[in-house]
Amino acid sequence: MEEWQPATVREVKDIVERDLRTCDAEQAATFKKYAVEPYLAPIIRYGKPESVVVVARKEDEVIYWEDVEDGFNVSPVDSNGRILEHWCNQDELAFAVNAWVEDRGLPGRFGPATRVD
Repeated sequence: MEEWQPATVREVKDIVERDLRTCDAEQAATFKKYAVEPYLAPIIRYGKPESVVVVARKEDEVIYWEDVEDGFNVSPVDSNGRILEHWCNQDELAFAVNAWVEDRGLPGRFGPATRVD
């Protein structure tokens, strides 16, 4: 069994390209409007500082690749670009982008991840 390694920016770019092919026109347009050159951003996962790859930003929210869960998440960020909420969704890009598509949104927000001991 291979040891887990964080996703690279290149790997996430490839995932975005793949997932964009499944987006409808409105989702693709919304993503392109807010897309950024993917970059590493700090996040706290269960009390441990790590990083994730951000692919889009709208005001004080970002869409990032959660490489532990292999899915995209939407989270607020602070003024320094730190991800403020660690989510564990396994969403395709289209589903995450729906949070920013008018009249779609996400079906529910149940709170960020918490440690289960």
